[in-house]
Amino acid sequence: MASKPDPPIQASMAKALNVSQQVVSYQLKHTLKKKCHKKPKCHHLNERLLQIRRQRSWPLYKLLCKDRWRKFITTDETWIYLSDTNAKSKVIYLSRGQNRRELTLSTTVPHPKGWMGISANGVTKPWFVQPGAKINSEYYIQKILKPFLKDDYCILYPNGDAVFHQDFAPSHASRITQKFIMDQQVQLPRPQQWMPNGPDAASCDYFLWEHLKNKLISKEFLC
Repeated sequence: MASKPDPPIQASMAKALNVSQQVVSYQLKHTLKKKCHKKPKCHHLNERLLQIRRQRSWPLYKLLCKDRWRKFITTDETWIYLSDTNAKSKVIYLSRGQNRRELTLSTTVPHPKGWMGISANGVTKPWFVQPGAKINSEYYIQKILKPFLKDDYCILYPNGDAVFHQDFAPSHASRITQKFIMDQQVQLPRPQQWMPNGPDAASCDYFLWEHLKNKLISKEFLC
């Protein structure tokens, strides 16, 4: 299993071999003399994105400085890939002396899509898109935003004084969605105030989702 270009995670190995994950870890390290390496990933910015980030960095700083970042809820969606579905993995096991090989992460297996947010006051509950649903403005408003504003938003910010940040996917940036959010008297940052494609301004992409997926795997919620 460990010699495959896209090896299963240790939890899946343990399940397939009917042993504990500790046994798998020990055998990989001491018997096979292999060490787990995360496949290299590059955060690429082209010249256009660099220019946009230069233009927006100061407005973003003014928006977040003096503890105003504590009033922000930033949200995002992601695909959640189930284990044991022949998907490409993010890690590869190498023996001493072998070179790392850059392999493209790809998959065509069924996977649910989840939506979640994070703020200084805590995280929201995850909301999952119904299988086969078309995520247009109406779906986003009825199935995501309304439950979120009714439950999590009021719990995290009882005074209703938070700024709600989302990316600019078509269902988010549409006039219908923007009007609905403003009608709820929820503040939105302007597009010119947020930097694109940046780990420093996308805590969901670069922390929250990875943390949640690791928790799901460790708790064996996904099988």
